[in-house]
Amino acid sequence: MRRVVFLDRDGVINAALWNGEEGKWDSPYSVEEFRLMPGAAQAVALINRLGFLAVVVSNQPGVAKGKCSAEVLDSLNQKMLLELGQEGARLDAIYYCLHHPQARVATLRVHCECRKPKPGLLLRAAHDLDVDLKRSYLIGDQLTDVEAGLAAGCRTALIGGGGRPAPSVAPHWVTESLLSALNIIREEA
Repeated sequence: MRRVVFLDRDGVINAALWNGEEGKWDSPYSVEEFRLMPGAAQAVALINRLGFLAVVVSNQPGVAKGKCSAEVLDSLNQKMLLELGQEGARLDAIYYCLHHPQARVATLRVHCECRKPKPGLLLRAAHDLDVDLKRSYLIGDQLTDVEAGLAAGCRTALIGGGGRPAPSVAPHWVTESLLSALNIIREEA
C-alpha cells in the first residue's frame, strides 16, 4: 500500500485571501488572485522525492455559493499545477468537496461525507489510490483539516496554529509552514 501526504489547498499550497465582506479568509476566485505560498513548491517536490504521493484534499464550495464557476475552479487547478511543475513539484491527485449546506446551487446544497471535518475525501483517495492511511499524513491550516486527518487515521500537522486546538482535535505537530511540516515528516520517514 502507498503512503500519502494529504494537503489542504488554501493557506497551505496557495495564499488565502481576506474577504472583508464576510470577515474571513477565503479562496482565490480568479487566476490573477492565485499565489503559491512561499516554499510550497519546494515542499511538494520534497514529498515527491521522499516517495509519498502528494494529494490535495480541500473544501471548495465557491461554485456552490455562486462565487465562481466550475471553469474558474479548473483554471485555478491548472495554474497551481503549472506553477508547481515549473519548480519541479508534482501533485498526484486532487480531491475537492464542492458541497455546502447553505449553497445557492441546489444540487450542491447537501450535508455530505466529503466536507471536512468529515474524512470522506481522504477515504475516497485511499480507496482510489491504494493508500495506507495509518502510514500517511495530513497537513492543513484549519482544525477541520486536522479533524478529518485524525478521523481517517493519519498523522497530522497544523500550519500556523489555526486557532487553539481542543484536546479532541490536537494535531501531532503545529508548524509555521508546509516546508517545516515536511521536514518533520522527512525525519520520521
